[in-house]
Amino acid sequence: MRKRLLIVDDHPIVREGLKAFLELQSDLEIVGEADTLRDAQSEAQRKQPDLILLDVQLPDGNALGVLASLKELAPKAKVIILTSFLDDHLVRDALRLGASGYVLKHSGPTALLDYIRAALRGEIPLDPSAVKVLAEPDNDPLAELTPREREVLEYIASGLSNKQIARQMSVTEKTVKTHATSVFAKLNVRDRTQAALLAKERGL
Repeated sequence: MRKRLLIVDDHPIVREGLKAFLELQSDLEIVGEADTLRDAQSEAQRKQPDLILLDVQLPDGNALGVLASLKELAPKAKVIILTSFLDDHLVRDALRLGASGYVLKHSGPTALLDYIRAALRGEIPLDPSAVKVLAEPDNDPLAELTPREREVLEYIASGLSNKQIARQMSVTEKTVKTHATSVFAKLNVRDRTQAALLAKERGL
């Protein structure tokens, strides 16, 4: 029985290339494509694929932010991150959030097939470069944040003001400002904009 694949990438040439190559395989079938997070969620729920090839950076956000929901919408689906980006935080976050593998787009066709089939067997295929990254110490700046500071950062990334955050957290505006100042210092950023950008890069 052929395994059902969903391709999520915002570059048509990448999707078409993957589709043309993968459909030549007797054990694989492309059942859907998507170029945004919203479409990816819709297609995952509708098509119930066995595996999703998921790019990280899409027009409407960082795909790691919806990885958990994709797995809820398509419970049996394995999710392989297929990207051009190699960053230790991305690799670690992807695996922490439930990705079944992390593969770079420069992988050759044979290697990609091996990765896909390995994931379908329940293994966790990783590009050699990703393995090298994981072997290095984790210097995640967000790891230094307290739970309350992380909550404040998430609200900042959502665009809320200190006053709005205070209302959401049922604390004073002064308390929020104190938390925010600590967040900026720990993340080594100058302002809310830089903090928000860092948070979004990390999938918050």
